[in-house]
Amino acid sequence: MAEPSSASMATLFTELVGRRVNFSEQLHALSPLGQQIYCVYLIKPMDSYRIIKADLSLLSSFAGALLGLSPAIVKERVTEETLDETLRDALNEVMNIASRIVTVEHRGVFKGMFGDSAQLPPDARNTLRDPCYSSYFKVSIDGYEGGAFSLLAPF
Repeated sequence: MAEPSSASMATLFTELVGRRVNFSEQLHALSPLGQQIYCVYLIKPMDSYRIIKADLSLLSSFAGALLGLSPAIVKERVTEETLDETLRDALNEVMNIASRIVTVEHRGVFKGMFGDSAQLPPDARNTLRDPCYSSYFKVSIDGYEGGAFSLLAPF
C-alpha cells in the first residue's frame, strides 16, 4: 500500500489550520491521551475501509485552530460531556479534508466519526482489530495540544 508521507500530512494540516503541524512517525502505537476518535473512510473502487484513530484532544485542536479558538477554549469544550456543535462541525470538516491522506492511489470518502469502536461498520471494525498496514505518528501543533494519530488499513 502506498502511504502518504509524514511531510505531506504535515503540509496538508498546516495549510488547513494555519498553524505549523508536525507528524513524527513512530515504530509502534502511542499510548492514548484520553478518549479516542475513529474516523472511517471508504476507499474507492475497492470498497474497503481505512481508519484514522486519534486522540480526541488532537483532533479537537485541529478543529479549534481552524475556527481560531484559543487552546484553552478547545480544552474546555473537549472536557464537556457532549462535544460542542461548532467544534464537532469543524472536526467533521477537518476529517473530510483528511480523506486526501488516507490513500495515495485511490479515492477516500469520509464516512463518519465515532467515539466508540463498537459503532463502526463491521468491515471497519475488522480493519481496526486486525490491520494489515498501520502507520503511527506523534503529532504536534504550534500552540495547541498534540497527540497520537494512527492510520490503519486492511490488506
